[in-house]
Amino acid sequence: MESPHEVGSSHDGDSLKTGTYSPVFMFPECRPDELELSSVSSSSFSEHLELSSGPVVIDMGTRSCRAGFSGHHSPSTEVSTLVGYQMGSEEARPEVLIGEEALLYPDSAVMEVMHNGLIINWEAAESLWKHLLERELQVNPEDHPLLLTEPPFSPTCSREIIAEIAFEVLGTPGLFVAPQSILSVYTHGKISALVLDMGHTATRAVPVLEGKSIAYSSKQTDVAGWCLTWYLSTLLKDMGHTFSEGMVEGIKCTCCYVTTDFQSHPPPSSHTMDIFLPDGMTLTLSKECFQCPEALFNPLPNWGDSFVSIQETVQKSLEQLPKEIMPTMCANILLCGGSSLFKGLEKRLCHELQSHLPSGTMVEVVASDLRQHAAWTGGSILASLYNFQSCWIRPDEYYEVGPCIVHRKCF
Repeated sequence: MESPHEVGSSHDGDSLKTGTYSPVFMFPECRPDELELSSVSSSSFSEHLELSSGPVVIDMGTRSCRAGFSGHHSPSTEVSTLVGYQMGSEEARPEVLIGEEALLYPDSAVMEVMHNGLIINWEAAESLWKHLLERELQVNPEDHPLLLTEPPFSPTCSREIIAEIAFEVLGTPGLFVAPQSILSVYTHGKISALVLDMGHTATRAVPVLEGKSIAYSSKQTDVAGWCLTWYLSTLLKDMGHTFSEGMVEGIKCTCCYVTTDFQSHPPPSSHTMDIFLPDGMTLTLSKECFQCPEALFNPLPNWGDSFVSIQETVQKSLEQLPKEIMPTMCANILLCGGSSLFKGLEKRLCHELQSHLPSGTMVEVVASDLRQHAAWTGGSILASLYNFQSCWIRPDEYYEVGPCIVHRKCF
């Protein structure tokens, strides 16, 4: 029997649905040996932006939003992507409630900022960004350039709205919008790899070649964190236990793991794990610990056609790539996102891919310690590079050209 575990918090990240998107994203040329974290001094900014402090990186997700300063390995703060408005008197402006706090007041109007990875309420997004900057990081937005991450398949119009809010509302002295997949590759010190971003609402496979994401071979499946949480809740109900969604996610993150070969060699049912619950009770789990994440590789038949296994999603992406770059992608498959944290996941995915790809194909799946916030960390790296400082969109450029400048400077 395993030693008892205490239920922790969720590690789910995020991802997005498909929309109208730019076919290729690219950054100014970066070399792998440049992709190391280093704090950017205020003097390096002054040459380009005349700033008194460093950039802030914001990474938006359907479930949570992360923010922090460039040059750091991980974000300084992470809040739920929820915004609530509590009405006072008719004359007074409603009080804005951010994150989990919005759920504490029954009379507040709680709004989703994002749905399936797309920002659906820009006013709420504005409130969230203000909160992150002014309350969480305790900085003046006018003193810090902003690097915001952009998920795959995002509508091109989203970039323009981001620019409008950044310059006209927040008053930022500099802006850059960067694709999450490319930033995740930078986190690993690479410029070419296949990113498997496993988030809360979807999982996406995005090939990145020399700093450019290849949209035509990017694939998505709805198998992700939320459906694993739902599946585990049904398994627990079959045992006679009903828990809140937050509790189920805590159990999932604390106890679940991936087996090497579920079909041929499932772990014995005698392999149990005791969990101490907040109410003092003890929950004993056995096969549920590996049965839940097994859905990543074998989704339930009644889930629908959009729920494709993660190994098949990667295969479909690889199949559409030119043959000459397939070896590079197969040897550099990067796990990213909160739903990629299951123990044993990288070994199992490697095994599944090797059994379906041509014989002799070298497959390597990387599960870095930084994978949970890989996109944010990549943004931190990019914003701290000295040769990147001239790439910020400046206010004078924005007001001269308009929001469409984001398409010129942020490809």
